Amino acid sequence: MILAPNRQQLLSGNKFLWVLLIPISLVSCGAFRKTQYTYCPQNEVATISEKQKDTVVENIHHDFTLLDIKSVKDEIAYTSVEFKGDYYDVPVHKKNFNIAILLPFHSDAVNSVSDKRRADLMLEYYQGMLTAIEHIEALNSKFTLHFFDTDNDTNKLKAILKKPEMDDIDLIIGPTDEEQLKIAAYFARKREIPLFSPITVVEKLWTNNPFFFNLNPSDQMQAKDFLRYFKANHPGEKLVIVRDGKRYDLAFGKALVQECIAQKINYQAVPFSKYLKWADYLGNGKAVIVHTTLDKTNLTYSVNGLLGKGDRITLIGPDKWLGFSDIDYKQWDQVNISFVSTNKAFIALEDSSSMVAIYRTMYYDDPSTYAFMGYDQLLFACESLDAFGKYFPIFLTDKSVSYNNTDFHLVKSANCFQNRFLQVFRFEEMAIVPVTNY
Repeated sequence: MILAPNRQQLLSGNKFLWVLLIPISLVSCGAFRKTQYTYCPQNEVATISEKQKDTVVENIHHDFTLLDIKSVKDEIAYTSVEFKGDYYDVPVHKKNFNIAILLPFHSDAVNSVSDKRRADLMLEYYQGMLTAIEHIEALNSKFTLHFFDTDNDTNKLKAILKKPEMDDIDLIIGPTDEEQLKIAAYFARKREIPLFSPITVVEKLWTNNPFFFNLNPSDQMQAKDFLRYFKANHPGEKLVIVRDGKRYDLAFGKALVQECIAQKINYQAVPFSKYLKWADYLGNGKAVIVHTTLDKTNLTYSVNGLLGKGDRITLIGPDKWLGFSDIDYKQWDQVNISFVSTNKAFIALEDSSSMVAIYRTMYYDDPSTYAFMGYDQLLFACESLDAFGKYFPIFLTDKSVSYNNTDFHLVKSANCFQNRFLQVFRFEEMAIVPVTNY
């Protein structure tokens, strides 16, 4: 069965304000044993639990991305930790964490149209976070989540960063605006606090920052992962990139061309036309055709032109194609069509079924992309801290960790950490099958 993304019904501002108050009610009645919420609307100061002093590691350079564990192994205590089926010798660390979540909730009720739209998306993200609580409760650590409304305002963000609560924070999620992210990144680097950018991908910071993590893969990281797939599954085949000069092409298509040049991979870029003479570009051997169109009519022209060549081609494009209606899927099968996606849960993977079931029970709706982000990112943050504490970059760098909608494959770039992730699916016998051998 082919499932197209099902966008969540956006909720009203009143519903948003009501849901945002849920954490206070849950804390007051003791609903969560290990996970606590403290929400700080406007300028109110919330009472938080005192952070336990970390006395395990002393006199060690705190830049944990540069820490050489072997050189200090005789000086600190270690414990065996299981994480996603693998076992690690990890420095003993504390099990009580404070996480600050800095997002533009726009709880002031005086908003522009764009503010209301942003607030709706943040509600979806927040609801996804709440859906993860059941799994976080099963961890061995205690987490206190501090929600701050940045209102997408730089001055308000600066005021939040000056709050005394921020002195006890172990990890920051947010904000979402690039300029605000750079301000928060400076704050985090100075205090050696990991900062997860939940929505926006920041390519360049003012300086090298080993405490900044982009959780969404950039176009460049997606291109790198695609070429990893290409080399593993199509060795010796020709690579043809069909470009239409529009939005997706200017993002992923451009990045793919740049990465081919950087890796010295032979490719041929072809301007899109409804009447492409495919024989002029494909030759006699096998070929992979990456098509960047988001237009159903343009895709249909290309599929019709490629019929009869399916035994030696693979046609690859964005997962948005799965949202097209009235498609001749038999033709798709004949051209070995495949899809690239950073939102694997929307292509009916069984791994996401438990999250979807919990979300439907809580909100009587299907989770959106933002809800999946909130769920995956908070769960990844808590599970990483629980297993490794502040040392998590040492153990998770260049290691792929799979979640419901995305994988986190952290790699260090010149400025910060990037997530290198792209999932490829193939259309096979009227079903969507993930490609796993790359």
